[in-house]
Amino acid sequence: MNQDNLKPPIDLDYESSAPHLCDYCRVVLRHIWAVLLIFAVTTAAAIWTVSRQSGSYRTQLTLQVNEPLQRSRQLTSPVARLGTQIFVDPIESEIQILLSGQISSEVVRRLGMRLRLEADSDLVRSDLFSSAFVGEDAANGGYELRYAPDGASADLVGPMGTVLGTANVGGRLDAGQVAFTLHAQPLETRTYPLEVVSQAAAAAEPRSGLSATPRRNTNLIDVFYQSPDRALAPRVLDQAAQSLQNFGARKVRRSAASDVAFVERQLDEAEAQFLASSRAIRDFQQSSAFTDLGAQGRQVVDRLQTITDDISQLELQEDALRQLSIDLQGFGIEGVDLVAFLAVLPEEINPQLRTLVGEIQDRRDEAQRLLTEEGKTLNHPEVKGVIEQVRSRESELEAALEQNLLRISQDLAVQSMYLAQIQSRQSDIPGLRNELEALEVERTSDMETVRFLKAQIYQARIVAASAEPYVDIVDPASPAFSVRPRAWTNTALGALLGLMLGIGAAFFLEYLDRTVRTRADVETLLGIPVLGIIPKLRSVSDGEPVPASPDVPMLVAMDPLDPATESYRSLRMNLVFTGTDDRPVGTLLFSSPGPSEGKTTTALNLGIMLAQQGRRVLMIDADLRRPSIHKALGLFREPGLTNLLVGDSDVRDTLRLSVLPNFDVLPSGPFPPNPSELLNSNALGRLLESFREDYDEIIIDSPPVLAVTDAALVGQHADATVLVLRSGETEQRAAERAVDQLSRIGVRVLGAVLNDVAAGSHDDSYYLQYYYAYRPETPVRGSRLREELSKARFW
Repeated sequence: MNQDNLKPPIDLDYESSAPHLCDYCRVVLRHIWAVLLIFAVTTAAAIWTVSRQSGSYRTQLTLQVNEPLQRSRQLTSPVARLGTQIFVDPIESEIQILLSGQISSEVVRRLGMRLRLEADSDLVRSDLFSSAFVGEDAANGGYELRYAPDGASADLVGPMGTVLGTANVGGRLDAGQVAFTLHAQPLETRTYPLEVVSQAAAAAEPRSGLSATPRRNTNLIDVFYQSPDRALAPRVLDQAAQSLQNFGARKVRRSAASDVAFVERQLDEAEAQFLASSRAIRDFQQSSAFTDLGAQGRQVVDRLQTITDDISQLELQEDALRQLSIDLQGFGIEGVDLVAFLAVLPEEINPQLRTLVGEIQDRRDEAQRLLTEEGKTLNHPEVKGVIEQVRSRESELEAALEQNLLRISQDLAVQSMYLAQIQSRQSDIPGLRNELEALEVERTSDMETVRFLKAQIYQARIVAASAEPYVDIVDPASPAFSVRPRAWTNTALGALLGLMLGIGAAFFLEYLDRTVRTRADVETLLGIPVLGIIPKLRSVSDGEPVPASPDVPMLVAMDPLDPATESYRSLRMNLVFTGTDDRPVGTLLFSSPGPSEGKTTTALNLGIMLAQQGRRVLMIDADLRRPSIHKALGLFREPGLTNLLVGDSDVRDTLRLSVLPNFDVLPSGPFPPNPSELLNSNALGRLLESFREDYDEIIIDSPPVLAVTDAALVGQHADATVLVLRSGETEQRAAERAVDQLSRIGVRVLGAVLNDVAAGSHDDSYYLQYYYAYRPETPVRGSRLREELSKARFW
């Protein structure tokens, strides 16, 4: 094997090239079982889910979101109203409120959706009943709806088996906390299980089916609801829209009411302060200092007090009339409490107005009497006539209010003018002028404060009275239309998801795989060259992979034209160029990190290949624990190497000469009790030295490196060691430990052989495909032809 001035052209800093698409495909093919398993499970789950889906129905309506204070701003001035401005929610906020649990709970409460069929039923609630009612105190639990044998009536049976209510088909079944309108029996089954669920569980149904989309550049919202119940779907959507309307109106009223309460508190304090300042002036008039004023001074002061009292009376009348006007504008004549108005109406008010209000109240009392005492309906002609009379007097009342308010405003202007004249005459009254002026200034300031706060409370009451829903239903819920489940699309998506998960699992398994697979793994991980890549061996008879057995297949000897034989020729060529004059390789040890990795097969076939080249080869079975070469060649195990090491046999008795042309064999011999001590003796070294004189190549088969220490001991007497690694089975850590263990004791590791490589498994086996592609079209058959080929020599 020695060659002059030749060194192996092997780059130990091997780096794999960039991954190719074929590399990823090989990863998937290596774990195709996981891909197919996950794909099948996911696809089956998708088909099962689609088969369980029932048809659903969809309905739609359109909402318009307006300004909450649009009406009130027409009744009040645009001046800010002391915090009564209300924040207008954007369109998206209204959508979120619509989809909130509060709206869903309101829908459930109004439609009685706590009562429903059990989850595994194929029917919907509209098949059995409608217009359901469930009380807030209704206990959760199971019920049964049992139809009579003729199907004309049905009983509602409670959780304890008690009949809670009975009704005919089309009638109202009232069981106290549970009530509904009974429908005809939908199937031949007489008993149908029902259940009352919690408010939160029932609210999940409308909330999950609701969706909304705003129209771009408008204040319109398209609202959708999808449900398996065709009859119930439009009702749910209409009720959700009404609940949103009521929610907005309540929000405006609450905000306005809080503003009214705040201003009323401030007004009470201001009026108390005004009364205190007025009382201070009266106290001054009754003091001794006031009596010292002349007749003219007392006359001025008395006149001032009279005008002040008149102004106060006029303001009280104006307050009462303005409040009635606000109520009429906000609620109409039907919503005004005229009795309360007459109770607070000052006596000084225009008697015609009092008479008109009294007549309207009498007509309202007459209408109420007809409805309650005589039991007449709103559509009765007499009742309708009385209501029309009330409404016709509403315009008269509004005109009278405007006239009286105008008159009072004029009287207030005149009295204010007189007050200014009297105050100007006070400057001519000698003495006490400064004190009176101070008191008058304080009272005037308090009066202005009261007037300002009254104006604010008028505006706040207008807002509260005119607050109404600012969400309008433009298009009511349309009739529900069928929405068929996309069976094929969902199944295809499930299959695609399964394929993606399977591929992901394949790459994950590849990541978890810590075995040696490729040339890059060996040379990067171990730092030694790969001398040969051996494919999976095939039997000569039928071309199928050789099954695992204790027998070692001699493919080189049995079928020299097999494509796998070319891999051994490649291994032989690489070994030829590894030896130099300084470091010849005449004794070559074959081992592996663990058992069953193909070291014996590789060593035996390489030895036969070298013998066919014309070199004298000695094959030594140094595996004294589990020898197998004698089985492959059909030889006796004894006597052998063990006899030579202990000295009880001669070389001529132990060697099996010419087992194949130029190929001699030294079997293991009997099993020794101490193999390691026997191989560690100097006798093995002397024996190998004696063999080097007679043989060109000595091939030694040894036990695994990590299993026992035999390989390391024998490797000290060999020129080099070759590690055989089984692709996809040898652990990376085991290979590292084997190389490290041999290197620590000075054993020369020449390289590695990657064994049992599947063609097409990774990029290192690309040339194996050429071997199989160039194999003979007619297989070599017949023992005689094989025997002749095995004897052939190749130079």
